[in-house]
Amino acid sequence: MKGVIIKKGLMVLMMLSLTGCFGLMGAKPEQATVEEPQHFYVIDVDRGLKEHDRSGGRVLYLAPVKVTSQFRAKNLVFKVGENAFQPQPEHEFFDTPEEMITTQLQRWLQKTGLFSAVILDPQHESDLILETAVTGLYGVKRPELPPQSILEMQFFMTDQHATTDEVIFQTGLHIDINIVETTPSNVVKGWKTGLEKLLSTLEDDLSGYFSDNAP
Repeated sequence: MKGVIIKKGLMVLMMLSLTGCFGLMGAKPEQATVEEPQHFYVIDVDRGLKEHDRSGGRVLYLAPVKVTSQFRAKNLVFKVGENAFQPQPEHEFFDTPEEMITTQLQRWLQKTGLFSAVILDPQHESDLILETAVTGLYGVKRPELPPQSILEMQFFMTDQHATTDEVIFQTGLHIDINIVETTPSNVVKGWKTGLEKLLSTLEDDLSGYFSDNAP
C-alpha cells in the first residue's frame, strides 16, 4: 500500500505565564510572551462489526501494554536526529500510551471472534496470555528524511495450561506512515492509520495460528 511499510519479524523485547516586561512610563513595552495552549490527543481505532464466534471458548488475558522508556510519557515525541528524540511539551495524550493502547487492543481483539472474552484482570481464569510491547511511537522530523509516523509493536502469547512458559506465538510489526508534514496532528493521524493496519495484520496472523493449530 502506497505510503505504508509494514515490516514483520521476530524481535527481542525491549524495555519509553503570561509574562510581560514594561519599561519606564512612556517607553515602548517589550513584546509579551504568551504560552502556547495545551493540546490533547487520542489514538482511537475501530474494527467495525464483531465477527462471528470462532473462539472455541478460549479466553485471552491481555497483560497491560508496556512502552519502552523514551515513549512512555504522555508527551508526543519527534525523532530529530540519528539518536535524538524531542518531546513536544504542549502536545500530549489524554492517557498514557500504555493505557490508551491497552484499551484499543482489547476492543479490537474482542471483535475478532477469535476469543470468547478478552480480559484485563489476571485474577480471572483464562487460557492464553498476550504480552505486548510498544518499541516505537514517534514522528520523524529530520531534514534528510521524509516526514513519517512510526509505530512498532511486539507480541508474545503463552498458554496458561502449558507446563512451561514457552511462547507459542510471537510476532513483531513495524509500520511507517508517510505524512505531509511533521506536525502533532498529522503524526497522530498517521499513528491512527498505522495502528489500524497493524492490528489487522495481527488479527490475520492470530487467525492463521489458530487455524494451523486447531485441535
